Amino acid sequence: MRIADTIPHASMRIIIYALEKYHYVEFEAGPMKQGFRFSKEQVPGVDNIKKVISPQFITEVEERFLQMQKQALAALKNG
Repeated sequence: MRIADTIPHASMRIIIYALEKYHYVEFEAGPMKQGFRFSKEQVPGVDNIKKVISPQFITEVEERFLQMQKQALAALKNG
């Protein structure tokens, strides 16, 4: 796995990795990570991955991070 590119963002790190058969896109915000695999057959090339990772896609990732944070805080509070 090697870093193919990054996508600039104000509050997250977005890294595109190249694997043999897949592109792996990792989103990192604080202690949390989310990752998505895209087949190179379906989405060839890093430029096409950047088109798939649209502003709407990023917004949904951010919303999921908020849900993850709430879940982690609730678990700490109840644990």
